[in-house]
Amino acid sequence: MKYTDQMATKLLAQTSKALGDAINEALCASPDKRVVLALINQVRDDLREFEDAYFDDE
Repeated sequence: MKYTDQMATKLLAQTSKALGDAINEALCASPDKRVVLALINQVRDDLREFEDAYFDDE
C-alpha cells in the first residue's frame, strides 16, 4: 500500500470516529444540534479529502 493510501485510510478511520461522535451527540437526551452539525460538516470535508487522496491519483 502506498504511503498516500495509508494516510488517506487513517483519515477515513478518524472520520468514522467523528461520525460516531455525531451519532452519540444526536442520541443524547438534549442534543446540541450545533455540535451535531459541526461534526457532520467535518465528516463531509474529511470524506472529500479522503476521496481526493485515495481515488484521484489512479
